[in-house]
Amino acid sequence: MKVFGYQKDSENLMELQEVSIQSDIKELDKIIEFLQEVKEQHRKGIGEVELCHSHYSDWDDEWKVGSTDIIVVTTKDNG
Repeated sequence: MKVFGYQKDSENLMELQEVSIQSDIKELDKIIEFLQEVKEQHRKGIGEVELCHSHYSDWDDEWKVGSTDIIVVTTKDNG
């Protein structure tokens, strides 16, 4: 697994060594649900496409512009 991110107001993508998540339990439950759904959807796409990606901001109806987005990317090699 590799984790990438951007500094605020920057377009320079960098690989991160560590990720910290600050949230409440309700929000954490939503992230877990998102990851479960992404896993199933991406599993279906393995073999059909080289790369699958999903955005938390597209999945969560309550996501607010300016909030942190989570983008999950899977490839054929890590199915």
